[in-house]
Amino acid sequence: MSWHDHILEEARQDIRQFEREMQSEMRLLDLHLRQLRKDLPTCCPHHIRRCCLHQPDACPWERRAITARMDVERELKSMQRRLNKMAHSFHDHRRLALIDMKGFDPKEISVTVKDGKVKVVAEHEEEFTTSRGKEYNYKNISQEISLPSGVSEDEVIYSLCPNNVLKIEAVRCCPCLPST
Repeated sequence: MSWHDHILEEARQDIRQFEREMQSEMRLLDLHLRQLRKDLPTCCPHHIRRCCLHQPDACPWERRAITARMDVERELKSMQRRLNKMAHSFHDHRRLALIDMKGFDPKEISVTVKDGKVKVVAEHEEEFTTSRGKEYNYKNISQEISLPSGVSEDEVIYSLCPNNVLKIEAVRCCPCLPST
């Protein structure tokens, strides 16, 4: 088992464990909500449904319980989508790296490919005038990625996606890159 496969499998196990914990929390919230429904005082005889969240006659604790359950369900669905995205990204045998370049302009990013490595450098500086004088914010990224065997320097392409993610890929498929 390669190092990448091992890392991917560990991530999958962690996510499955977290998913089990979230489902357990959802079951507990559901049980709690059912118990609260049983214990409703006679002044609140209505049956709770999701549409009751926005009705003024729903008790505050009912709304909180339903909202908490819906939040947990949303979080679980979000994690499932992220897991699916991550698993899907490992099917691409061309992708070498994805780097978040949020906060950098395209002209502030430099990518060089030499000596079997891809080097990404980005620097951003901002100047602000405040009541105390001038203030500067400085941010930089420097990352080096070794090319896998079978990928030559002239086969590397890179592009900045609309969401400010730098995508570094090999021109052709490389079977030595991680997959599921």
